[in-house]
Amino acid sequence: MDDTAERLEKEIDFLKNSEIFGRLSTEKLKIIVDRGRIETHTLGSIIFRIGDPSDAIYVIKSGVVEICREKGDREKMTVVAYLGEGDPIGEMAIMTGSSRASLARVPQKAEILKIEKRAFMDLLNEVPELSMNLLEILSKRLEDGLRKQRAAARYQHLSGHLEYFDLPIIIQTLAGSERTGTLTITDQFEGVFAVLYFEAGKILFAKLGHLRREEAFYQLFQSPIQDAFTFRGGLPPEEFEEEEEIGTTTMGLLIEAAHQQDELKILKANYADPNRVFRPQLETLSWDDEQTKDLAQEIWSRLHRGETIAQMVGEVPACEYRIYKVLSVMNAERLAA
Repeated sequence: MDDTAERLEKEIDFLKNSEIFGRLSTEKLKIIVDRGRIETHTLGSIIFRIGDPSDAIYVIKSGVVEICREKGDREKMTVVAYLGEGDPIGEMAIMTGSSRASLARVPQKAEILKIEKRAFMDLLNEVPELSMNLLEILSKRLEDGLRKQRAAARYQHLSGHLEYFDLPIIIQTLAGSERTGTLTITDQFEGVFAVLYFEAGKILFAKLGHLRREEAFYQLFQSPIQDAFTFRGGLPPEEFEEEEEIGTTTMGLLIEAAHQQDELKILKANYADPNRVFRPQLETLSWDDEQTKDLAQEIWSRLHRGETIAQMVGEVPACEYRIYKVLSVMNAERLAA
């Protein structure tokens, strides 16, 4: 391969990984590159903002681009996708003419091919294969979108008795179908026992009695099976506070909940009577684990006041597993019945 051919290969190589351009011949890919220009973007560079006109299509040559959107009605920008080499940006909007619905920015450094709208429209006429590729891709996306809409319609309202439904499967179903709405667990008296709020399939908020966030979620699986559940699509519950958002993924929550549920059975075996009173043998507590230090100190203080495990479970802002785990570390040298 001579120098010219080798240089051409390097110029168009990134387009071979592109969903839109990858099937085109070397000659056609060269035309694509020639109709645009390669722009270099540095740390924090904004490619376009929400509301900007869709006046160009972009293809990443090197680096990474973050796609960000406003989070619900709280006007908080969040990264919804990371795009890399060969990925197109704005191919839908340039066809519909709608303004940008997302913000695109560069977290570090990137080289990006920019093709102005008029030049891209000319390419669609000159390169029939490009038109067919784009039509096929957009048709598949439309089909996927309709499928998700039908799934969404089925899951906008769900309800049932937990005697017949497995709670982890309900949660996985809502997560897998990317539902947004509130799952409410009720007790036998039809009172609210727990509330989980999903946004696009991710659990953002959990409440169970005095517990919030992950602690509330884990306690849901450490409590007796409740009576029924209801899921309704819509906005977050009124008590939702942004600072209470859960950072752990839904699958991560379920895995940890299963782990805690299994270990809790073993821990409880050593404390069969939750109404038993334990007396600390020392005035002050020495505790090495920084992650549980505050919790251990609170439990230690409550033990000094003569509180039972049952009382602490109802008041301490931690799930049963964490309370029993701390108590198990407070060994016989520190506690006495």
